[in-house]
Amino acid sequence: MGVNYNENFFNGYGYSRGIEFLAQKNSGNLNGWISYTIGEAKNHFDEYSDKYFPANQNVTHEFKIVGLYKYKRWDFSANWIYATGRPYTAPSGAYTITLLDGTTQDFFTVTSKNSIRLPDYHRLDISASYRLLMGRRSDKRRRELGSVSVSLFNVYNHRNIWYKQYTIAEGEIIETNINYLGITPNFTLSLKLR
Repeated sequence: MGVNYNENFFNGYGYSRGIEFLAQKNSGNLNGWISYTIGEAKNHFDEYSDKYFPANQNVTHEFKIVGLYKYKRWDFSANWIYATGRPYTAPSGAYTITLLDGTTQDFFTVTSKNSIRLPDYHRLDISASYRLLMGRRSDKRRRELGSVSVSLFNVYNHRNIWYKQYTIAEGEIIETNINYLGITPNFTLSLKLR
């Protein structure tokens, strides 16, 4: 007897549309870009709804600013990202049923597919890198030995939510936010071996 894999998959269709604007400067010591995207991605699966619903990757607005600055042997960079929250499906109620054998089992009902959105996402990252050179200062053809870098991810420690986790305890739904990293320092030493 063969396994029917169609029981594990749903067939559906979807669409995405949007537009992106980009302004970029790429000459001189100060470089960078600013971009803005407005978009929509929707899916349709008969098993979930007779209407289109937001796809998991549906982010309506996304705004990015990136700046790069070179000063002698130093490279500085900063970027800021803002995006509207992604859609998700959440439990709307919970109940417990006592089975015939006396054991209990928890069940929950859910909202419409991807009808709720996570909070908006935003963060600022900064970094500085110093190039290590080998040879005399008067020598214009000094060889680059490597670099020392320090960076801060999520400088202002914003608690961006990655996803929500739900458990049921005594008929109550307990919601837990699973967050992305908070402020995270990083130190790097890179050496070029020739």
